Amino acid sequence: MMARDLGEIKIAYQMPLYPMIDDRDTESSRDNHAPVWNTKRNHKAWSVYLRELKNQDIPYLAAPARQTDYENLPPAYTFVGDIEPFYCETLTYIKNLQKAGIEAKVDVYPNWFHAYDIAYPFKEQSKRAISEFEKQYLYAVDHYFA
Repeated sequence: MMARDLGEIKIAYQMPLYPMIDDRDTESSRDNHAPVWNTKRNHKAWSVYLRELKNQDIPYLAAPARQTDYENLPPAYTFVGDIEPFYCETLTYIKNLQKAGIEAKVDVYPNWFHAYDIAYPFKEQSKRAISEFEKQYLYAVDHYFA
């Protein structure tokens, strides 16, 4: 978003991996007790990151989910688990890109918590997710240019 707004650098493609982009609670980040990342850790991380900024002063460059203009952003691919705190904000981000006419896709993996693919790389579903992420990356390299 900053690259687009400043116009100094062109980004060809984005691949945010289960991104932490909304400082506000969402349905999936509120009362989340999943392993690795959960509501308590999420609140602590945002508090440390945002420091003295208060709710009304938080710019979209600090918390991208606060963005209202998704025009002219690069195409995107990501994946996310459905029990991870970032599930809702990831889906919302992809939907907002799509509504702005941006090519964007998300794969959702059932019963996955944050970084499941890293915690269990030997599981078949993790292997499929990693393979698809690599496939999307290679496609982007061949089809998108800044």
